[in-house]
Amino acid sequence: MIKTYILFFLSVVFLARGLSASESEYFKKGLSYYQGNEYELAAAHFEEARRASPREPLVYFYLGNVYYQLKDIDKAIVNFTAGLDLTEKKGPYFYNLGNCYYQKGNYDFSAEMYAKAGASDPSLFDSHLNAGNAFFKKGDYANTIVQWETYLTVNPQTPQYANIEKAIAYLKEELEKKSLPGAAAAGGAGSNQSELMDNVMSDLESLLNKTENVMEVSEKPVDDLTKEEIER
Repeated sequence: MIKTYILFFLSVVFLARGLSASESEYFKKGLSYYQGNEYELAAAHFEEARRASPREPLVYFYLGNVYYQLKDIDKAIVNFTAGLDLTEKKGPYFYNLGNCYYQKGNYDFSAEMYAKAGASDPSLFDSHLNAGNAFFKKGDYANTIVQWETYLTVNPQTPQYANIEKAIAYLKEELEKKSLPGAAAAGGAGSNQSELMDNVMSDLESLLNKTENVMEVSEKPVDDLTKEEIER
């Protein structure tokens, strides 16, 4: 359920503003390769554009996109984090960091990044959906419900509305079972309920492969990045 088209739209807006990176021939060629799904060639050209304009956030945005597509998630994280320092519009960067950490299985940090995305840019309402997905992966049903209910409130036109609503009802039932005195841990879902939850989550896994990201090459290990550095 990751809505990557929002981030692509934002990149088009950035381009329309005439940022300096868009004047670079390396950037233009990189963009052409990127749009043609030739990600290795795109990466090489965006890296040259980065050297020419090391403080241009749009370069980092597309570098992150490319490295994500090349499945180099660590490099994507480093670049996206670098991009946060160079722009006041941090929402899309936090959003993509959430996607990256989701891919790495770090659901705590993924949910935190989605929360920052929503706080930085309330129009990124899909951050609530994705945060709920991350909490669900952790087995944190209470926070899953909060995030999914918020998502349905801010985006009632989603085609997944009915399924998410049913999934929320199921999770509430599971929480109620666990709260009963002397109740054992809730057992597995029935076949219909299990299928429902699979359907609700299925889009997330496929759409993550289309996520837009940004970041700069760095020799600093990703695991050494502190939360303070990411918040900068």
